[in-house]
Amino acid sequence: MQDNAVLLERAKQGDEQAAHSLVERNMGLVYSIVQRYIGRRTDTEDLVQIGAIGLIKAVRQFDPEYGVRFSTYAVPMVIGEIKRFLRDDGAIKVSRAVKETAAKGRYAEETLRRRLGRDPTIGEISVECGIAADDITAAFEAAAEPRSLELASSEDDDRTLMDRLSIGDTEDRIVDRVFLADAMSKLTDREREVVVMRYFKGRTQSEISSVIGVSQVQVSRIEKKALLKLREHANE
Repeated sequence: MQDNAVLLERAKQGDEQAAHSLVERNMGLVYSIVQRYIGRRTDTEDLVQIGAIGLIKAVRQFDPEYGVRFSTYAVPMVIGEIKRFLRDDGAIKVSRAVKETAAKGRYAEETLRRRLGRDPTIGEISVECGIAADDITAAFEAAAEPRSLELASSEDDDRTLMDRLSIGDTEDRIVDRVFLADAMSKLTDREREVVVMRYFKGRTQSEISSVIGVSQVQVSRIEKKALLKLREHANE
């Protein structure tokens, strides 16, 4: 059985079957990520299909010169697609039917882009997924993609999570670290500092209060607020 590196090289040369095999082989990564989003009033199969779009994009855009494993590169892209699907466009609630239409259209779009080697037209997408062109256009506009997932470590460290991941990390570990980095990015600098010292360095609230120059009561309040934010983020 050929490994990812061989399939990636063949896919880059336009081998459609190699690209398909690469997606099929790495679908376990998508299922692993989708597990984090189950229970959010969205059908699991819809999330799998959306995650597969991110995987297809990863296959199309990956370059071995990035110096990371394919799975390391693919995880943020899969998560980004799922988060975009789940996130509402501002105050306007996008209906489930429109989201499903957009998802099918995007999947067809990525499939055609890989097959044709160019951006497909709305007409071609319509034929590929069997949905009227006007409906696809409307769905794309209603479910417009927001800004991509930001994975910078912090304001003081502009390295992305990809820069920090180890080549030897397992896929589950990569997924965990991406989710953790995304959640930690929601905290203030002070909240992040307290969480890191408390849960990653094992320091007591008293020790932390001495380090950052506030009372233990204030440390406790900062910690509680940070944990509340992390819980809310996990339930988004």
